[in-house]
Amino acid sequence: MTYSPFQPTLTNTGQGALGLDVLLSAPEERLASSVFAFVQVQVKQPTVYPIVPDGTNILFFSPCRQSFGGTQQSILEVPLTMARGEYFGIWFYPGAMRRFFNVDISEVTNQVQGLDFFSEASLPNLGEQLYACKNFSERIALCETLLLKRVMDRPLSAKFTAALSAIYQSYGQCSVKRMAETIGWSHRHLNRQFLLHTGLTVKAFAQTVRMNEYLKRCYQQVSRPLHHGLDLGFYDHSHLIKTIKQHNLDGLSPTAKVAMSSFYNPSN
Repeated sequence: MTYSPFQPTLTNTGQGALGLDVLLSAPEERLASSVFAFVQVQVKQPTVYPIVPDGTNILFFSPCRQSFGGTQQSILEVPLTMARGEYFGIWFYPGAMRRFFNVDISEVTNQVQGLDFFSEASLPNLGEQLYACKNFSERIALCETLLLKRVMDRPLSAKFTAALSAIYQSYGQCSVKRMAETIGWSHRHLNRQFLLHTGLTVKAFAQTVRMNEYLKRCYQQVSRPLHHGLDLGFYDHSHLIKTIKQHNLDGLSPTAKVAMSSFYNPSN
């Protein structure tokens, strides 16, 4: 099963509320298992870009800043401060960064770091090169060429990939103990691999996937929010509310809170 992370900001509702104009493009076939999408965001005035936890990682670029978003456990609010600014991002699937960079993702969990987190030779002047490009298509081509040169000979471990698939297929409801037994790793080693690749323990990653699926189903409005929560293994309304609070909606700026509140509504 292919994971399709949900970001409220990228919906028509989110873009309208935040004054964004977003372009998304899938990568070429050789990168399709590692890169979820290339993203370009245009704004007409300064605003914010809230990112809900989904287990993924992203490289952010603007004319004046380059950064890497570690795996988040609460909503990350990215300020877009340029009037009529244009921003670019490379959005990686969970665990996929290590196909290109020999880094420990757990070192930047819940953080945003500069690109010096990677070795200097990894992304040479990429920001400058991106903003020398004429359009979105040229930026994508530049990034695909760089990533294809950097992709490591060894793919992700088959056992790690199987564990990811089990979490995706169950929407985060699988037993960690049973998963470890099935793939042939100890619980401790499984956790160690998830921390290295995703920045989260297996349990925390599964919870992230489950909550992301809940937000997606609520947006699709095929049933009442509480029904979605129960279907995804939340015990009751209070359990759902407790999990939602971990995303720290109350800690957002007024603009971001208003935009995100309609997506976090389990009251019906």
